[in-house]
Amino acid sequence: MATGKKIKFWELVLMNVSAIYGIRWIARSTADSFGLGLAGIPSWVIFMFLCFVPQALMCAELAAAYTSDGSLGEWVKIAFGTKYGFLISWLNWTAKLFWFASFLTFMSINLSYMVGNPSLADSKIFVLILSLAVIWVLSILSMKGMTFGKLFTNVGSLGSTIPTIFLIGMAFLAVAVLKKAPSASVYTVASMTPKLNGNSLVAISGIIFAYTGAEISATYVTEMENPKKNFPKAIITAAILICVLYVCGSVAITSLLPTSEIQASTGILDSLTRACELLGIPYLFVQIVAAGITLSVIGALILYIGFPIKILFGNAEKGVFPEKFTKNNEHGIPEKAIILQAVIISVLLAAVALLPGVDVIYNVLVTMTALTSLFPYVLLYLAYIRIKKQKKDDPNLYQMTKSKNLGVAIGWMELIVCVLSIAASAFPVMGSFKDNMIYEIEMIGGGLLVLLSGIYIWKRSGLKNKVTPIE
Repeated sequence: MATGKKIKFWELVLMNVSAIYGIRWIARSTADSFGLGLAGIPSWVIFMFLCFVPQALMCAELAAAYTSDGSLGEWVKIAFGTKYGFLISWLNWTAKLFWFASFLTFMSINLSYMVGNPSLADSKIFVLILSLAVIWVLSILSMKGMTFGKLFTNVGSLGSTIPTIFLIGMAFLAVAVLKKAPSASVYTVASMTPKLNGNSLVAISGIIFAYTGAEISATYVTEMENPKKNFPKAIITAAILICVLYVCGSVAITSLLPTSEIQASTGILDSLTRACELLGIPYLFVQIVAAGITLSVIGALILYIGFPIKILFGNAEKGVFPEKFTKNNEHGIPEKAIILQAVIISVLLAAVALLPGVDVIYNVLVTMTALTSLFPYVLLYLAYIRIKKQKKDDPNLYQMTKSKNLGVAIGWMELIVCVLSIAASAFPVMGSFKDNMIYEIEMIGGGLLVLLSGIYIWKRSGLKNKVTPIE
């Protein structure tokens, strides 16, 4: 990945912040339902340094040795062969299907606040119809090329950080400085200690998922000046900045609303509404923030609507998929695959609409996203362990640690945490037996369907797994 221009320290730091940080995780982690409550505050710090930092450094070591587009597939293919390279691309794409559905739900909720009618956020029909309309419009437009999407992605890149800064500043001003109201929460060691229940386990898996994605920026390790010194320094700096945003954002939202009143889907805008009420700021401010978050969601949808498709259908071994799904149109887009993706997302949205309430639907979609998105990282950590054991050390390349044994041990630690978080995602957390049955069918059944369908597609193709020696 040679561009002729070195990546500067702060460019890599901000790249990681942009790629990893997401404002919606603040409400998700601090809500009592599907969340950790006040225990979400220290959890962001713990799992940042337990998960994100080691993952980023491991990916940087792999990227220094082998080129990659950030999709993980190249590294897994080197370690285990073409079959597993395809499988990780399949897992990445299917995880994005759940991600699309959760993001569309989140966008619909923000849009209801943007137009000044928050009650629409509680309407399953409104959220479903709007989500279906947006995914089909964007899918059809993507077939013509996505040059128009630059406007949304450029504006949307600020859709998480700026609202968070507003939230932190307004909460501090209203509660701590002007004392317009007492803090809605009391912060003690006991109140911030995680409770070992289903909600906590599911929330922790969500936090671990929120910290994935370091492989994208890790691919730039070879383009930094003095990467052995600057890359880990940049990762630690980015980790601290992201932690500050999550921790201060969590304190802000819980100082404005008690954790029992925070909903994962609307908590950010509800807390901003509360801050505006205390400070005498017109509701128009909340509408503007909701518009910014909506733009950021649309930008993310535009960015990812075609990328995983191209990775999977464009790079798959010939014969894995029917030619009609791999054939590009005049704009270089596999439009039949785009249509297939929109159909599957539509079915998924309709299926989760059976659950009670929009907030429950949103939480389930986010949890399903976390569960399926962590599958590829199981293969990534296994690949790192195998490559670390077998590859000859090159002192000229970046390495997380010079000790093979220590590197392998860190790989096993990350693998165990990842597997445990996948298992935690499927823990029953619904209020009734019937709802738990639907939840478990969607969680466990959905996860197994994703895995087994990928294995079946490869087996049906008749292709053999090609493995090249690790050098």
